[in-house]
Amino acid sequence: MVASPSADLLTAALDVFPAEAAVLAADGTILYTNDQWRAFGLENGLVGTDAATIGENYLAVTTAADDAAAQRAAEGVDAVLAGEQAQFTLEYPCHSPAERRWFLMMVQGFEHQDSRFAVMGHLNITTRKLAELEVHEQNTYLEGLHRAVQDLLQTDTQDEAADRAVLYLDRILDFPIVGLWLYDDVRNVLAPAAVSEQSEDILDTIPTYQGEDSLSWEVFTTKESRVIDDLTALPERYNPETSLRSELVLPLGEYGVLNIAATEPNAFDETDVTLAEIWAGTVTQVLARLDREAQLSEREQELLRERDRLEEFASLVSHDLRNPLNVASGRLELAREDGEWDHLDIAARALTRMEQLIEDLLALARQGEVVGSRDAIHLPSLVEDCWATVSTGDASLTVTTGGTVLADESRLQQVFENLFRNAIEHGGPDVTITVGDLADGSGFFVADDGDGIPDAEREDVFQAGYSTTAEGTGFGLKIVYEIVTAHGWEIHVTDSTEGGARFEITNIEFLGS
Repeated sequence: MVASPSADLLTAALDVFPAEAAVLAADGTILYTNDQWRAFGLENGLVGTDAATIGENYLAVTTAADDAAAQRAAEGVDAVLAGEQAQFTLEYPCHSPAERRWFLMMVQGFEHQDSRFAVMGHLNITTRKLAELEVHEQNTYLEGLHRAVQDLLQTDTQDEAADRAVLYLDRILDFPIVGLWLYDDVRNVLAPAAVSEQSEDILDTIPTYQGEDSLSWEVFTTKESRVIDDLTALPERYNPETSLRSELVLPLGEYGVLNIAATEPNAFDETDVTLAEIWAGTVTQVLARLDREAQLSEREQELLRERDRLEEFASLVSHDLRNPLNVASGRLELAREDGEWDHLDIAARALTRMEQLIEDLLALARQGEVVGSRDAIHLPSLVEDCWATVSTGDASLTVTTGGTVLADESRLQQVFENLFRNAIEHGGPDVTITVGDLADGSGFFVADDGDGIPDAEREDVFQAGYSTTAEGTGFGLKIVYEIVTAHGWEIHVTDSTEGGARFEITNIEFLGS
């Protein structure tokens, strides 16, 4: 026969129970607490016997607390003590100034000698809860990363991708001071493509990086990330007066850099760096895809232009060369028949005409190519050089532009020479030609004081073969159009202030403007 357990045995059992345990009377009064309960009280500021809280009313304490979890606990315990339910459980936070903590409350009602009681335990579940939160944060991060990648994949340009990349770092990873710089191979600089709102508020101006004058340029060239814990300790920082203290600079392959900053030192831990590097790698892959797509699209467009040029070239050769060829052949045949030398003179002029046509056709075929490398061209100097190579007669030139543009010098020279010849052919030997900047800064113009071009003919002047003079081949302005388009510029015809023709070349970015 097994002896009934003594009260000391039951007390000892509760004291080794791995939870803070208490026995409550039907009205909520605490009748007994174990060692775990008393130790928790001592750890949280209670002294001596007060740590056991025996004699206090648990329901009164929890009901008076201004806390939603305490209210739910009071309702659950009251329901168990009233016999409305057999048991009650509740997970709740109980954070201290030093740490984050969570507990699981377990309440079980029971009857003893016709009275209602409840045994209550509080089990520390902080380790499990932190693990759950970590898993939740990881899942949230992965879900956010997945959505962000999908958004990135929907972008059509690198500038749009830069905006999405910065937005993700700002709103999802909570890096509010973010900027992305893309490499401009024409100017050999890192130009700002996207920055967060807080970055614009903190920085007076968003810098453009060039040469070895910044951490960003160093990271771009070395392709190695840099973590700076305290910018004030870095003499080579770009802006000595910056309010930023920490910075994380990440390479984006050959496309640029990603900068993440903070106004306090030591802001980035190992996890921050890892997450940022993962995102930088993702952004780099998207930029590479967009670059490949842009190159493929440009190549497709170039192939289409090449096909169109070949078709146009074949048409021009068959049409424009046939007439002088027929003239030369016919006159040679007549010379054989009647021996008249005049036929040979006419045939010679026809052959000269063919030579002019062939030279212009070959020039036209070359001008359709997209301009690759460009140099800084000082327009006033180039214009004067072009004027010296054209047979100008009594014509005069006025140059008011002082700009410098990036262009293929040889091809831009042909633009001015052809426009000068066109003005002299149609405006007369004493025409006055002016080269100046457009008022809105979008480009430059070449104008004359001749008779101008009628509105009805302005759509046709850039077509191959169009000419209003017998001596013209009709390819001069077509060549101008092809060169301008190959640079990515635009050209339009309008009236000059003197009533002559004015050719406006726009969509040009002047250096230094």
